[in-house]
Amino acid sequence: MMEIYNLLGSLFILIFCGLFLRKVWLGAAMALLVYVAVKSFYHIDYNYIISPIITGIIISVELSFLLFGAYLFYTLLQANNYFETLNKIMSSFSSKLSVVIILCYFLGSFMEGIAGFGIPAMLIAPMLLSLGFKPLTCIILPLAANTTAVTFGALGTPLKVGLGIYEPDAVVKYTVLLNFIPAIALPFLLAFLYEKTEGTKLNWYKSWKMLLAAGVIYGVLYRITGTFTIEYVSVISGIIGLLIFVFLNVPKNENPPLFVWLKTFYPYLAFIVFLLIAKFFLSDSYWIISHHAKPVSLYQPGAIFILTGFLYYFFIVKSQFSCYYQCKETLHITLKPIITILLLVCYAQLIRNELSVVAQAFLNNYNDTAKLFINPLLGVSGSFLSGSATMSNIIFGKAIQSAAIISTNLPLLIALFHTGSAIGNAISLQNILMVQSVVNEQLVNYSKILKLNLIIVGIYLLIVIIYSLILIK
Repeated sequence: MMEIYNLLGSLFILIFCGLFLRKVWLGAAMALLVYVAVKSFYHIDYNYIISPIITGIIISVELSFLLFGAYLFYTLLQANNYFETLNKIMSSFSSKLSVVIILCYFLGSFMEGIAGFGIPAMLIAPMLLSLGFKPLTCIILPLAANTTAVTFGALGTPLKVGLGIYEPDAVVKYTVLLNFIPAIALPFLLAFLYEKTEGTKLNWYKSWKMLLAAGVIYGVLYRITGTFTIEYVSVISGIIGLLIFVFLNVPKNENPPLFVWLKTFYPYLAFIVFLLIAKFFLSDSYWIISHHAKPVSLYQPGAIFILTGFLYYFFIVKSQFSCYYQCKETLHITLKPIITILLLVCYAQLIRNELSVVAQAFLNNYNDTAKLFINPLLGVSGSFLSGSATMSNIIFGKAIQSAAIISTNLPLLIALFHTGSAIGNAISLQNILMVQSVVNEQLVNYSKILKLNLIIVGIYLLIVIIYSLILIK
């Protein structure tokens, strides 16, 4: 019982400080200290504390490297006025809402399918900022848009690593079915958020056809591709969907030639090419620090960001501005979020085993119908705490499977949980921190971001749960 009280008490401290005091770093630090102090008071074996802390530090270093690299990449581009070309193209579009759909919904899905790791929102947020969107819009919309795509994530990682699924099976089938309707609805939800964050009033009568077209294009591609592969669903739905959407919905006089698009996005395309090369050669290479801690992967997207930025700086533009200044400024801006992420990740690693045990004991008391509501909420909670659908699946996946092992609805129940893990990325404190840092807008408070994205998460969950009630046997 002490373990449960300790777990719930430390979670309460984290949430209270993050939402009400607006100091996530303080909540993470206090939750971590309280949790370790109570464990120490009851003379727990310190191996149960040290190993998760080491793993948390390793994960935090990787995330911090990613955050630093992504922001440095952005500042190197910005310092050379790179975004002027993007501004000219997007400014020619008569509909700013179309820009949001193109960047957040389609391009975000493509980047999620290639890179993952929170990279899509971190890349797209600065783009939106450079186009004149408000900071709140730049933070909220990329996070909200990156929900359906996360169900397959970077080359199927949430399924492969999180749940041990490597080919389309019954779980994947249900995942595609559950997310098909939300995928179609998501452009409308993004438009709703756009109204709130920009403080503008949309002409829904004029916009609904464009929004429906975006949703149907993505949803159909998502459903078809998910039948054959788990690795390229987000990639194909994103990039093919983007091309179809632009062709059908952007007037020809506003749509520039293909070479202009390539000229505009070539630094990002270069980043993705380098990322794929590095993933092919390094994704299976690890440095083992300790047998009790997570191995360090030699595949580090943060390093690819830095490499691409330096190649752009030294060989493409051959700029005269100070690269040292950009590195120093990047470190200054990202230092506080890096510390907060370290505290959050270490805390999440400490409580993950207890959370899994508590979840399994809790689920054993409920039938399949009740689990239709509980499982996706568990998935959302896992991502909220860990910042990753993959990590959420790792934390709760075995508990979900064990609690429903004899159920004929096991694939549906796992798919519901997995969908919740994907949706939860939109409200993860860790993800919000990282995107907020890239935008460099610390004054946008967490509570407002969570309040608006919770609406999207709630509607998405409602659609999924209602559909699951139809599918249950």
